[in-house]
Amino acid sequence: MPYQQHQEGDFCRRHNSSEIGECVRICNKNYNNSDNNNLCGFSPFNYSLVCCPLVWQESGSRSEKKCVDYYLHYEAVYPNVDINLAKALPREFPHMAAIGFGEKTNISWLCGGSLISFDFVLTAAHCIHTLDYGQVKWVRLGDLDLKNTTEDADPRDFAVTRIYVHPKYKSASHYHDIALLKINRSISIISQYFRPACLQIEERSGDHLQAIGWGKTDFFGDTSSHLLKVNLTTVPYKECKQRFTSSRRLKEGIKDKEQICAGDSEGGDTCPGDSGGPLHYKKQRSLSFLGYDIDEHFVVVGVTSFGKGCGVQNSIGVYTKVIPYLNWIEDIVWPTDPVEDTLIFD
Repeated sequence: MPYQQHQEGDFCRRHNSSEIGECVRICNKNYNNSDNNNLCGFSPFNYSLVCCPLVWQESGSRSEKKCVDYYLHYEAVYPNVDINLAKALPREFPHMAAIGFGEKTNISWLCGGSLISFDFVLTAAHCIHTLDYGQVKWVRLGDLDLKNTTEDADPRDFAVTRIYVHPKYKSASHYHDIALLKINRSISIISQYFRPACLQIEERSGDHLQAIGWGKTDFFGDTSSHLLKVNLTTVPYKECKQRFTSSRRLKEGIKDKEQICAGDSEGGDTCPGDSGGPLHYKKQRSLSFLGYDIDEHFVVVGVTSFGKGCGVQNSIGVYTKVIPYLNWIEDIVWPTDPVEDTLIFD
């Protein structure tokens, strides 16, 4: 391998991996300190230095590190976008996932989700089971139109191998409406058609967000086979709380720490069938907390949860915030004692 010449304490890249590491004399006891493939330099006293995996304990730090792994030096190619166009363009949202139910020969795509690692999808807890179709079984990545096979897409279906529903979620309630799906993806390929999104790790000042999905175009309409997008604005907590007063499924009203509201004065909204999909924004090329210049990427702020009607003037949707659940997500998706994965970029 090309030899890395770093000083002790520098960040480095681990051999045959997209993992960012730290150049030090001795790794954690779980790693091989004599690994010649990961030599990264020499100390002033001629001790060899090893590029060791980073271990982060603070909430959000593992998510941020993975964001660097996915977007450092690997330029994401997004199409030129007309912000007024409701239909998504090919390769515009490579993190979007469709959530499927039923047998492989007759899958019903009823919810959405966000690819957040090469084998985990973030979705809504209420999307895990339906009365008519039973438990979720499939995830589709890389698609644009669920019924059209001629568009510029690369649809691939994966079996769901494990389901993680937030332990505080109850089906009779709208709170803690968040879940993770592990998929049977044997090789960790990232391409223009499927690429993980990053997770929001701190509050931002901007109020312009976007939601996407294959849901209905209005409450009584049909679902869309083509992926749709809608630009939304965050709704202040007090206004949202007045709209969604206490009810059987919302006994404490809207919880500002766990839920975020977004809508559009002209009727832009998420509708039935969009549940589980991302509420996100695109972050431009910027410096990460590690000091790396990473390419533009999508940041998932929330998970589509519920609303009152949809597609009418001043309609508001409610989304489960990502930030309060970062520890839970990271402990499942990126445990602190991981088996290291090698990402392949097409």
